[in-house]
Amino acid sequence: MKNNRSTFLLLVICSVLVAEDAGKPAYEALKVFEPLIGEWEGKSESLGIFEGLPDRGTKKTINKTTYRWLVDRTAVQREWETLADDGKTVINIGTSIFTLDPITKNIVSTNFGYDGSVYWTGYGRATVDRKKYIFDIEEVTINGTYTDYTMQLNLEGENVLKWKIVDVMQNQKKLPDAPVRRMKRK
Repeated sequence: MKNNRSTFLLLVICSVLVAEDAGKPAYEALKVFEPLIGEWEGKSESLGIFEGLPDRGTKKTINKTTYRWLVDRTAVQREWETLADDGKTVINIGTSIFTLDPITKNIVSTNFGYDGSVYWTGYGRATVDRKKYIFDIEEVTINGTYTDYTMQLNLEGENVLKWKIVDVMQNQKKLPDAPVRRMKRK
């Protein structure tokens, strides 16, 4: 009986050690988002690149973004909205869910939202180099407009985030890059 207890105890200890050794690969890959977790806000002029948005620079906007962990840190959610400077009129909203692709070991995203009244969905891939985040994104609208672009984020210190959209191709037509926008941690 004592031998069975010792064997059982040894099996339990080994199981715990092996389970802990497996780690949490999703969190390990996504922990690069840790500095972004929280709420961010900034003011700028309208972007005007995407279907359903006002022309570039025709409106002053308030940009809000929140990054949060999901499901025991196996995913990161980015949720954003752009409001007119009245703080009430919604210009666009969207969500991105970042996960670890278990096959390629890349960080990928599923994206969806509205630009004005135009619904869109998309997917992307993220690469992170220290405080620089690069998101290569492809989207299609309910109207069939296909857009691919790169969003670049640069974290400056703990409380300032600069971002811009570059290399925009919409229905095989090159569009101008967006200017750098700045957000502060709330």
